[in-house]
Amino acid sequence: MSLRIVNWNVEFATPKSWRTPEILGHIDRNGPEIICLTETHDELLGQGGHAICSRPDYGYGLKKNRRKVLLWSKETWHQVDDLGIDSLPPGRFVSGITQTSVGEVAVIGICIPWFGSRTEARRGAERRLRWQDHEECLVGLTKILERVDAKRLIVMGDFNQRIGQGSRAPRALRLALLEAFEPKLRIITSELALRGRKSIDHIALSADWAVGSVNAISNIHGDRKLSDHFGVAAEVSVRPVRDPEASDCD
Repeated sequence: MSLRIVNWNVEFATPKSWRTPEILGHIDRNGPEIICLTETHDELLGQGGHAICSRPDYGYGLKKNRRKVLLWSKETWHQVDDLGIDSLPPGRFVSGITQTSVGEVAVIGICIPWFGSRTEARRGAERRLRWQDHEECLVGLTKILERVDAKRLIVMGDFNQRIGQGSRAPRALRLALLEAFEPKLRIITSELALRGRKSIDHIALSADWAVGSVNAISNIHGDRKLSDHFGVAAEVSVRPVRDPEASDCD
């Protein structure tokens, strides 16, 4: 039995946007039980299923119905956390546990800030340096992942880094991203690319998951873009637990 998941930065598409029917169509065709959307609208996925969201203020003032991260499941969520840790940049984290066809699954949704996050002066807000929010988010995420139970865990969202060749992040931050996940989790989208561009929307899995497939979701419809990111779809399954007392002999 397998679990299908989708992760996509949809560039703040709204329920009334011309882009939305096509985005939802792409998502539905992948048949996901769990979805992570970043830069989204809190009602984009409609009334079916159950959604949890990051906090509405993500450092740019309140934007009605906009959320940096949304997690959706066919089933309800429990142990929901929309803070993570105080040192994280605001409004970019949400986590919860939900029931799926393969059992209970813990999911963390994250939107790691881009290099220019909050670098422009805003009333009542401290101006940030380039990459500062990104670095602080990685530090906070590392602390969260160090203390989390890494069983049937999925971490996904917009990491705002290409992994390996093609990355524009400073070397220290490229290493910090990998060190945040290793050795507990592996990023299964590190080599995923579409039209010659590697993904910055990623999925990371704990060691008890086996990967069936990882595919890109096109962000092009006709001659127009559905989003400035392409999406990611994966099919995974839980590795069978081997009985340590079982013998290999008949």
